Amino acid sequence: MRGRDIARVAIAAVLFAFLSCGPADAQERATATDFTVSLFQSANGELSPDVFKIEEFGAHNFTFQGKGLEGGKFSGFLVRVRFEAPREVFAPGRQAQLVFRDSRTKKVLKTWNISDVYVGDNKVSWRAQFFTDLDCNLMDVTLISGSTKITRELPLHCGE
Repeated sequence: MRGRDIARVAIAAVLFAFLSCGPADAQERATATDFTVSLFQSANGELSPDVFKIEEFGAHNFTFQGKGLEGGKFSGFLVRVRFEAPREVFAPGRQAQLVFRDSRTKKVLKTWNISDVYVGDNKVSWRAQFFTDLDCNLMDVTLISGSTKITRELPLHCGE
């Protein structure tokens, strides 16, 4: 083969690869279906149970408590977002967004855009992010993914 022929074959192969995976892959999605928040307990380095499942949860000045739970000092929290897909998939691009808003003013405090999600053959995957700069806020946390929209209150009180 001559140089020109090799170049044509190479260009054709690249175009074929691009066109054969373009529209189908663009539709690959992983849907965020739920999220949890666990506080990092300073005394023992462990994570609390999901605060949304703690009965009578309360937090004040970096200390938390709940019914039947000793609680204690915390510093930061881990958010875990659950993704589901009908089959194994790598979903490129933004798949979900988690927005933290001040409960009173509705001002956005932080946004976490979650992109490029792999869901294995068990059809479930998790993405996690640790936050250290929101420990003293009364917040509403909203998860947005496709038609899913879940908002929960995360009251981390501070002050007298």
